[in-house]
Amino acid sequence: MRIREATKEDKLRWDTFVETEGGSLNHYYDWKYFFEALNVQFIPLIIENDASQLVGILPIIKEKRLLYSKLNSDIHPGGLFLKKDLSEKERDEAISKVLECVDTKYSKRCSRFVLSENLNSKTVITEEPTAAFSNSGYNYKYDPITKLPSTFFLMLEQPFEEKIWWNLWSHKLRNKANKAERLGTTIIDDQEFTYIDDFIKMFSANYERHGTPPLTKKQVMIVLNMFKDRAKLFIALQGNQPIMGLLVIYHLSECVLWELGSYTKDTNHANLLMYKKVIEDACNLGYKYVNFGWSGTPGLAWFKQQFRCTRSPFRTYEKKYSLTRLILEYITLALERTWYDKAYLWRQRNKLWQIIPRR
Repeated sequence: MRIREATKEDKLRWDTFVETEGGSLNHYYDWKYFFEALNVQFIPLIIENDASQLVGILPIIKEKRLLYSKLNSDIHPGGLFLKKDLSEKERDEAISKVLECVDTKYSKRCSRFVLSENLNSKTVITEEPTAAFSNSGYNYKYDPITKLPSTFFLMLEQPFEEKIWWNLWSHKLRNKANKAERLGTTIIDDQEFTYIDDFIKMFSANYERHGTPPLTKKQVMIVLNMFKDRAKLFIALQGNQPIMGLLVIYHLSECVLWELGSYTKDTNHANLLMYKKVIEDACNLGYKYVNFGWSGTPGLAWFKQQFRCTRSPFRTYEKKYSLTRLILEYITLALERTWYDKAYLWRQRNKLWQIIPRR
């Protein structure tokens, strides 16, 4: 096996590998330009066998700060992705080689490296970690008690009304969605992206409610340009005024629920009506799955399971390089969260001991 950085000349080969092997939306090579527009270094690693055949990819971003850097290939970008028909021995060798390459060439001045093992499977996978990561000094981040983090996807069947609306979803869920409709909420497919500025404001408000910095309009427009033939914007209107938006991106056989936003937390179940309309649309268009993404908190996991999603462990690993830089990173993140959520540090006062990571 050999590891090297992909170049522009590898883009077609890279993207073809993503599509033929069933990679995720976050694996496409063009994310390079998304991150570079934000002054974030993008490192696209290619894994080839001795015959120069492509057997895996690992997109990494390197977030550089004044006193530390952090390597990330977790949720976004899409984690380590290997060819499906590799033997167990070949998988272990590929994992070991690429992790050794990262440690040797890219870990200087870094606090840690967080990455996921992107199986992109629509079946439930084992909760057990892959030994090749542990053997390379990586800690497994999945909690078998809470079963978090996990990914959630809904298998679609036609006709929607019979198979999903009536036979799969609960009476309580249907009543809530119907209530939103009775209150005058309507969902439109904004094919011309007329409400794109409203949508950006709505999901920015959602980020700020959770105490995290929102994406900018520039970031959203880069994504839309990347997937302009695959994206749809759904808007919930109340009295002709937008109250919620959901941007979805279609990828291979799935409809990916990319970003949801609303001006206020309480929308009188407009969110449930929104999901109903989007899922019905994807079902009618012939897609096989709706991808609800990953969740790391019990509340969000519960919300997604209302839709009778299949839940699968999201395997995440971490290697810590420097205790000092880790502390600097956690302090920086805490200050950033406090900037958007003034009560963040106060709510975390009983968990301050977690700032000092355990080796």
